[in-house]
Amino acid sequence: MLQDLLLALYGVPGAIFIESSASGKAVSNTFDAETELVLSNDNFPFVSQGELCLHAELVKLGGCYRSLEKFIRRHAGPHHSLYLSALACGLDDALNDYRQALVVLESELLADPDLNVAHIAYRLHSYKFVLPILAELTRRVECLNTHSNQRQNASGCRLLDVLMLAAPPGLPGPRVVIQKLIKHTMRVFYRQLYSWLICGVLHDPYNEFFVQRHDVSQSERSEVASNSHPDDTVHALEWTEYSSYTLAVDYIPSFLPTSFAQHVLFSGEAINLTMRGPSQSSLLKDLESEFGNQFADLLLTLQTDHSVAVADQNPGVDVAAGIEALFDISPLQNLVSEIRAFVSHRIWNDLVHKHNVLTHLRSVKDVALLGRGELFLAFIDQLNALSGFEVKCSTDSQNSSKPIAFSSQPLFGRGLLDRPVPVDTSEIQAIEYDIQAAFLSAARSIGLDDDELDDQFRFSISSEPLDTEAVPKEDQTLWDRLQLHIHVPPELRLIFSKQVCRGYDRLFRYLTTVRRTQLMLQQYWAEQTLVWRSACAPSLFGASGGIRSAEQFGLDPKIDFAKFQASTDRRLLMRNYMAFFIENLQYYLQVDVIESQFCHLIRRIQSDKEADLVLVAHEAYLAGLQAQALLFHPTAKPCILRLLSVCRQIVSVARISGSSGRQHLELSDLEEQLLSEFKKLAGTLFHCLNSSQTTGAVSGVGLEFDSRCFDQPFRAQAGLSQLLLRLDFNQFFSDSRRTRPAGSQFDGT
Repeated sequence: MLQDLLLALYGVPGAIFIESSASGKAVSNTFDAETELVLSNDNFPFVSQGELCLHAELVKLGGCYRSLEKFIRRHAGPHHSLYLSALACGLDDALNDYRQALVVLESELLADPDLNVAHIAYRLHSYKFVLPILAELTRRVECLNTHSNQRQNASGCRLLDVLMLAAPPGLPGPRVVIQKLIKHTMRVFYRQLYSWLICGVLHDPYNEFFVQRHDVSQSERSEVASNSHPDDTVHALEWTEYSSYTLAVDYIPSFLPTSFAQHVLFSGEAINLTMRGPSQSSLLKDLESEFGNQFADLLLTLQTDHSVAVADQNPGVDVAAGIEALFDISPLQNLVSEIRAFVSHRIWNDLVHKHNVLTHLRSVKDVALLGRGELFLAFIDQLNALSGFEVKCSTDSQNSSKPIAFSSQPLFGRGLLDRPVPVDTSEIQAIEYDIQAAFLSAARSIGLDDDELDDQFRFSISSEPLDTEAVPKEDQTLWDRLQLHIHVPPELRLIFSKQVCRGYDRLFRYLTTVRRTQLMLQQYWAEQTLVWRSACAPSLFGASGGIRSAEQFGLDPKIDFAKFQASTDRRLLMRNYMAFFIENLQYYLQVDVIESQFCHLIRRIQSDKEADLVLVAHEAYLAGLQAQALLFHPTAKPCILRLLSVCRQIVSVARISGSSGRQHLELSDLEEQLLSEFKKLAGTLFHCLNSSQTTGAVSGVGLEFDSRCFDQPFRAQAGLSQLLLRLDFNQFFSDSRRTRPAGSQFDGT
């Protein structure tokens, strides 16, 4: 019977100790139902009831051992998880003492036939708590991995949390064994940190580390290629050549702060990006020489069994301090902080002095943020030239010598991008090519390097409608679908991520809408002034005052030029009203927002001298631009976009009405309606911004996040206050008690 008991302690059932099916029997927990070994008969002759109880207690150890062996065989090889494999190896190592105790017991029983089951119970007393706790731990891990919705909580780095909770307080023996298991799994964690922070390689075949890699699938690459212009495909696929890395918060162990994980993500990603450049070998060598030995020392501490040896010599010793020391991340956190500082300064030095990040930022500001106004004007001229419209005189088909109309081609209205969005993909690609050619021609005309700009920027037409709250989908033109793509070299992608490039594109579309609306209003004024000087002035002030007759502008020679001038004045007054609003908004965006924030960003880059601080400052700069440009304001943004759309509509309608022989002496009903809508939108926008400025709801995302400067968060409020002060000239909006005299100019319009 004792021989059968020894086999049962190895987890092997026999004639006396058999597996229990637990059918029709109430069990206390799932473990008993799955792994229980029991006596085949509760009444054995010549065996006392006390010995039967000892047999029943001991055989439970065999059931626990059998469960642990199954777990070890299932996960010992790295087939599913590096951490589970390390846990299985740790369990196998922890069970060696139990196996050795069984071997010693067998030798003792063979040497002394008088020994009984009480001797076995005495020898295995120390495992009475250890094996059930380990079996409970493995069952918990298996259950968490079985349920797909909780898989992430038990796999990977979070397995360390499960091990920490499994150590029972007040039981030195089980805590020592749990400490062994923690050391085995922590070795995997440390090696993954070493690979990521020293070599820049993420060794995580089963997605268990809290830094996760996102690889672009072949279908996504095909979609990018199909939606891109043929000349732009190579640039569009550049982002798909490299994996992106993100922080999986659910995988961060509870004993590690989030800031630690963020430092690990930044440092490893910076090293990974640097590996693609020419300076990879020197950086990796310096990292290895500076921090390789420190990582080796940390790994060496996990391989020592000092606390276990002390516990073996003195079973009553308190090893809780040893386990807590294992989770003391101060040495590891200090090491990661040193690596982050080293890598950050090294990357900053490369960005500023080798890769000219400041020059790239200025180039992005000049193009994406319309910092070079003359470039945008030249761009418009080139687009109009490609559209085929020119300033010319039309002649009568019967008498070619008689001019009947003079056409002054406006900047907007009949240009290349003022047409509706084509349905044909090939036509869209042709337009994209023309837009790029116009941009490069404009850059050459003002003395910029077109080859460099061609490598950095690419224009495209979106297949999906953008900003439909301002312009309905059916009324959108190519201007409303125009997008700007920034092509970033690999060494600068740490600063210019995909999200950052999308933010610049969002600002470009917004600023372009404001700028072309402003130019339309200016061009309308130039057109009307030219008509008045050429046609009306000679009739009102004498023939010597003009250069062309009224017929050249499609006007009736018998027209009452005094009434015509009155209607022109009303339209120009209407135009001045809109231009005042738009130009103040444009000045606010370019001077109070973009220029001031950009200067502050440059100072931060030059003073911080750490790449992670530069990254934070640049993201705060871009977020601040969008916030101060009111792109995040749920009311102001659609109001501004709709106001700009109304301004463009008024100019288009005024051109048609002003040149019509039937309606040129009075404002049309549509003009009156659009003007009324503009006034309503302008008042709504002013009061919305005034309320936000008063309550502090609109504020810039400041670039200062330490105690070195405290005035930056208030500059955005100051800029918005200046905008409101300019718009509210002579208290036009704020004085609600102000009454306009009857027949005033604004009421007349």
